Amino acid sequence: MKGISQALKNVDEVKTVAAELQRNSKTNLFYCLWVFMYESGLRVSDVLKLKYQDVEGQSHLKIKQEKTGNVVRPKVTPAMLSVVAQRKAEQTKMPVATDFIFSAGTLRSKGEAVTRNTVFTEFGKMGRRAGFSNVGCHTPRKSRGRVMFDAGVAIETIAHFLGQTDPRSTMYYIGYGQDVQDDLAEEFSLEW
Repeated sequence: MKGISQALKNVDEVKTVAAELQRNSKTNLFYCLWVFMYESGLRVSDVLKLKYQDVEGQSHLKIKQEKTGNVVRPKVTPAMLSVVAQRKAEQTKMPVATDFIFSAGTLRSKGEAVTRNTVFTEFGKMGRRAGFSNVGCHTPRKSRGRVMFDAGVAIETIAHFLGQTDPRSTMYYIGYGQDVQDDLAEEFSLEW
């Protein structure tokens, strides 16, 4: 499916892309964003708005999703706190002070959060370097749902975790429907 970001199928694939993002010597921004999105299950549009005070000292985030208007409360995990601390440490060395966790902190950015297009470009580039096509803005979120489903978590629970209302659309979202179709096509193909 060209042009559509897809879920990675297991934790090792998620970590492979994360390792490629971490190799970026200029900034830890995209690695930290990848980890935060995977851990929280939030959409890129919701994560980019986060400020330090939204996370630090909190047990849960309280996010009104931009797309749906639903309020979700993902738990703040140790991994999320770790990447927030990494961002804060890096940003102390940047020329522009900012409250946004995921800001480049450069004079050009004026302290604003990085754009969705920049995230899409960077995730896609590093995903290809790691050997995966169609890695995009929603890949960490979709991958979290896919990993949870393959671990036996009920699709209704995953839909709730991702802030979605329809478990059928969640199945499609995590890439499970297409994979099942592909497997069935191969399994029941006649040899001519």
